[in-house]
Amino acid sequence: MRRVRVSRRLSALATIVVVASIVPASLALRSKPPADWRAAIRTLQPRAEAGRLVQPLSDGGRVELTLIPELQRAAERLLAEADPIQGSAVMVSIHDGRVLALAGRNRATAGTNDPSLATTAWAPAASVFKLVTTAALLDAGLHADTRVCYHGGVHSVEADNLEDHPAADGRCKSLGYGLAKSQNAIIARLAHDYLDPAALERSATAFGFGTAPAFELPTAASTLTLPADGLGFARTAAGFWNSKLSALHGAMVAATIARGGESVDPRLVERVLDGNGRVMPLPAAAAPRRALDADTARELGLMMVGTTEWGSATRAFRDPSTHRRRLAGVRVAGKTGTLTGKDPALAYSWFVGFAPADKPEVAFAVLLGRADEADIRAAEVARALLATWLTTESISPLVAAR
Repeated sequence: MRRVRVSRRLSALATIVVVASIVPASLALRSKPPADWRAAIRTLQPRAEAGRLVQPLSDGGRVELTLIPELQRAAERLLAEADPIQGSAVMVSIHDGRVLALAGRNRATAGTNDPSLATTAWAPAASVFKLVTTAALLDAGLHADTRVCYHGGVHSVEADNLEDHPAADGRCKSLGYGLAKSQNAIIARLAHDYLDPAALERSATAFGFGTAPAFELPTAASTLTLPADGLGFARTAAGFWNSKLSALHGAMVAATIARGGESVDPRLVERVLDGNGRVMPLPAAAAPRRALDADTARELGLMMVGTTEWGSATRAFRDPSTHRRRLAGVRVAGKTGTLTGKDPALAYSWFVGFAPADKPEVAFAVLLGRADEADIRAAEVARALLATWLTTESISPLVAAR
């Protein structure tokens, strides 16, 4: 009898063991580890689903992106039409940092969007860096109407541009004029007279130079090197050399100014669903940070409007025959940058800014790197991208309000 009972017990235990070995396996099949969504979005080849862009995951899940299909297509198409050796275009919502378009193009891999060209600092900041310098000058007590007399400085800055030469200094213009026209001698002279390396470094750090932007894709920090000599410092302040900037960071610089000096981190991911349709937790967004004094940001933003109204980007945003704004009366705040640089040796064209200038909703940056200067400038690409945003009613409350 005892043997029978033991056998029955063993048989029952065996059954339990078998069942136990089967159940966890079936559960494991239903609960397999979620796919690495960060790795999946690095190539950024999403598909359109129900009016949004979605990156599929290997486990059957998906990443719902903040990108707006119309804007993403427009950014990629405009870069293709401009045909730089390499270039990038970014548009973000200033309210919460959502990235609405993120495009990068390399002529060697034409047809493939390369977001790394938008998130890495491969190009000199050029005259876009004048925004950093001007913010430092405003913090030092200067104003848009602070005047300086100067000579030359259109294409270069030399030692004598930093000194008083009454006989040669035939023009006297304001800081606001210098920023809007991207006049090198004005910015270099004022930086030489009113700033030191520590003050300019503080301004650059406040704008995020030296720190890689927090973002779901890999990013690289924009960089700044400040020389000790006076001429080298003045040239750096005017944007000639020693600074590099990514298009993503350029858009966030403009967004910081548009937000009255508050900085928010950019974000690309709206939500992530695993293969079972469950919403995956995402890292909490950082709180907005005070980067600029509110009065500094306001005055700087007003000065940037001059760039498109009568400054270095007038042709892109004003019809020369009628002098009317090309974007249905919308005012745009911006900053141009043009430089022939090295590493890589290209002719660079920048435009960063925000719109509408009176009640900002979006900030943007366009960067084109060519073998030589061409007719198509970054400001024109930016204007076309803004035109797409303005004419897409589902995107812009401004259009609906009309």
